[in-house]
Amino acid sequence: MATDDFAEARERELVAEAELWDVSTIAPATHDDIPIVDVSAWRASGDPAELDALGDQVRVIGEEVGFHFLTGHGIDASVIADAFAAAKAFLTLPDDAKLPIRMDTPDTVVPGAGYLPVGERKLPRRAKGNLNEAIIFKRDAGLSLADAAWPDPALVPDFRRAIEVYAAEIERVALELVPVYARALQLPADFFAGAMRDPFWRLRMTRYHPVGDVPADEFGIAPHVDTTFFTLLAQDTEGLTIRSERRGEWVAAPVVADALVVNTGELLKQWSNDRFVSVKHFVPPHQGPADRYSIPFFFNANADWPMRVLPTCTDEAHPPRYPAVSYRQSQAAAQGE
Repeated sequence: MATDDFAEARERELVAEAELWDVSTIAPATHDDIPIVDVSAWRASGDPAELDALGDQVRVIGEEVGFHFLTGHGIDASVIADAFAAAKAFLTLPDDAKLPIRMDTPDTVVPGAGYLPVGERKLPRRAKGNLNEAIIFKRDAGLSLADAAWPDPALVPDFRRAIEVYAAEIERVALELVPVYARALQLPADFFAGAMRDPFWRLRMTRYHPVGDVPADEFGIAPHVDTTFFTLLAQDTEGLTIRSERRGEWVAAPVVADALVVNTGELLKQWSNDRFVSVKHFVPPHQGPADRYSIPFFFNANADWPMRVLPTCTDEAHPPRYPAVSYRQSQAAAQGE
């Protein structure tokens, strides 16, 4: 199958699956649903034995759960607080102050980045938009935050600094996690180094407005799986809801102090020949008294890196299920690139 055909077929499959997911009942999450991975000891020591122990823990999570909390990541609380403050400062501006950097218009500076109003969506094939608004930043080969369309600094004076600092820190965390995932997949710690030398990522600052009664098929973020290697999420209040396949039900993720939420995406699922799971999740319409903010960081290998099924994930009994494709070949069309 040609890579473009593969991308289109996979997108149609995901859309069809999402329409069948019953999200009417949500239970509280337990520790087993979203385990905690603490990387502080390994970051402090650099001990290969610590790395291997983390790899063992993440292997079980990757194969059975798909989500975990990450602690000991080293991002100062003030950096995270400044990022949330920046998101709030921009996203609460009047519409006429945000629309000049609206995403995917003829004047868009960076395709797939910029301001996304309430009710619009990044995935063009979803039936309805989401009940949130966002500003999205993107890094690609030859593309950095310096190329982004930034808001008027007179309106949000500290915005750019806060975003650039947070982006640098969250990218650092992602790159530090890559060897953990390599060992989890029983590969050398530096196996993904070449693929991650020029990573492709998106940083999304999201605001969920409180809403009243809405139709059952409307969401803060509709049910989906991420099209990433992995995603790192900072959230200020509860809202993330994930599918526990072991329990056969949807569970509400708590907020753990100073922790990021990490989940495997479709690209790592494919790269691992379905050994690692990519878990369904969504955000219900926000009902709280105040806005909810979240900051997901969608992390990928170099967008043109051919992702051949990993050698530890295929054998005679488990032939490759996916072609050797890059992000740009397998996901860019679905993402509206």
